[in-house]
Amino acid sequence: MKNNRLKLGWLLAGNLISSTGMSFIWPLTTVYMHDYLGKTLALAGMVLLIESLIMIVGSYVGGRLYDNGKGHFWMLFTIAMSALALLALIFCNGWPAYPLLLIINGFTGAIANTIINALAASIKEFDASYIFNMMYFMANLGVVIGTLVVGFVVSINIRYIFLVTAILYIIFFLIAATKYSFENTQIVKNKSITKRKLNKKTPIGNILVIGGVLMTYLMIQIGYSQWQSNLSVYMQSLGIGLNKYSYLWTINGIIVVIGQPIIAFFDRRKPVNYFKKVYIGYGIFIIAFTSLVFARDYTHFIVSMVLVTFGEVIAFPIIPAIVDDLSSDSERGKYQGFVSISASLGHAMGPLLGGLIIGGFSYDVLFEIMVLLVMIFTCLSMGITYFKLKK
Repeated sequence: MKNNRLKLGWLLAGNLISSTGMSFIWPLTTVYMHDYLGKTLALAGMVLLIESLIMIVGSYVGGRLYDNGKGHFWMLFTIAMSALALLALIFCNGWPAYPLLLIINGFTGAIANTIINALAASIKEFDASYIFNMMYFMANLGVVIGTLVVGFVVSINIRYIFLVTAILYIIFFLIAATKYSFENTQIVKNKSITKRKLNKKTPIGNILVIGGVLMTYLMIQIGYSQWQSNLSVYMQSLGIGLNKYSYLWTINGIIVVIGQPIIAFFDRRKPVNYFKKVYIGYGIFIIAFTSLVFARDYTHFIVSMVLVTFGEVIAFPIIPAIVDDLSSDSERGKYQGFVSISASLGHAMGPLLGGLIIGGFSYDVLFEIMVLLVMIFTCLSMGITYFKLKK
């Protein structure tokens, strides 16, 4: 009898390929629109904001489609649409085709990613923490590979970026079409016990814990997005060049790629309570954001980035595992969608809020507000979790 069950190895391979492909596109979006299409930075920022908002909608739609038993078709359809949008960019990369195709790719990619995250949680051969650790590792490995190779491709012709990304997504589609089985999630409707399981809703207490964890995650993503936007301007104002700023992301990638497998290794041998791990990570973020208040030289920024990355490595992969553990089978997709929504909303709001605070006050006030928000929501989330677990 043929075994059609989903294999983690193929899921990780697809994650690596799609992440590598996307890391060819996102670092160059602003540069391409400004330097090659002659558009303002403000317009480029508006396109990125719209893309982030569209991705939020896509994440919600993907979760609902998975929960309604339509995940298989829509996963393949949206991956195919992403591949077609990227193929179209090879020939139609002017204005306004470029931003429109970018937004289409963001929407379809968000749907596919949410369905795949929910699908990953259906693998029962491994602990959810291990699965999401490895998924996170592969995604970051893809970013490291993509950002290393993109410079070489750009030196030949920047439009080759679209060709390489389209090829990677075609490979991703072939893997998903032939290796991503939804047998793990099939439901035999004529069994009453399965009907009860299908109709079971997530308990209110669990929803409150999920809400607390994800609200803190949102606050952290708002702070984390400052590293990807306003921090580069701040560092230049202190006389620290863009090349040194880019090296910080190299440090980030190296720590993630080295640290994630180590954490996954120990997780399989001596699992740590999910909540202890996520709150340790949140605590490290508080320390990291606090360190920015005092950062005036490059060494301090390196220390802050190292702390941010340790918080990321510890906390981020465990969040979807917590959500999976607390959500019912019938609502797994919806709540995995909320994980993606929290990240996308943080990236959409962060640069704008940061710019407003900097314009009205200062960078120091921005960092202090970041620390305060993460600290308040971490304490609230810990309180909700404590009473839930005690009950």
